[in-house]
Amino acid sequence: MKMLKWMVILLLASSGVVRAELTLQTGGEVFGLAPDAARASFVERLGPPTVELPLQQGRHGLLYGNALLLVFEGERLREVRCWAVAQFTDELFVGWLQDVQREGQPEGFVVDEQLRLGMPRDQVGSFLVGLEGAGDERSDVVTKNGRQIWLGYGPAPDYHLGDDPEQPVLVSISVLYEP
Repeated sequence: MKMLKWMVILLLASSGVVRAELTLQTGGEVFGLAPDAARASFVERLGPPTVELPLQQGRHGLLYGNALLLVFEGERLREVRCWAVAQFTDELFVGWLQDVQREGQPEGFVVDEQLRLGMPRDQVGSFLVGLEGAGDERSDVVTKNGRQIWLGYGPAPDYHLGDDPEQPVLVSISVLYEP
C-alpha cells in the first residue's frame, strides 16, 4: 500500500499537479524556520538564491527566481516580499526581472494559510477583519501578530490572473520582521 501511495505522489508531482508552496505564519514560522533563524538556515532551506542584492542601510536581499525576496540585516531576517511578475515593465525600471530564470522557484506563497497571490481583493477582506491598519484603492497595510503586512493590488487582466478588468487582485505581499 505504501508503494502505491508513493507512486501516486510521484505521478502527480511529475504531471505538475502538486505545487511547491512556501508558507509563512505571521505569528510563527517562515518557510518552516523560526523568524530569527540565521541567513544560512534560509539558504539551506530554499537553496542558493538566484542572486544576492545589496540594499540600502546595510541590508541585503536574497532573490529567488524573479518574484521572491528575503531581506536581511546582517544575519537577521527583516522582510519577506513576493509579487506577481507580469506587470513589471521597463517603464517601472524593473523590467529586467522578467529575464531572471524562474527554474526551481516555488510555485506558490501563502501567508497564514489564507493569503495567496492572485486572490480577488474581496476575498482578502476576510483576512483583514479585526486587524489594525489602513488601505486605499491600491494597497492595504495592516498589523497581525506584531508583524506589519503590506498587500498590493492590481487589475486582474494586467497580471494575467483573470479577465474582469474591474476586479482587483492581490499582486504583492510584504511581511516585515523589524526588531
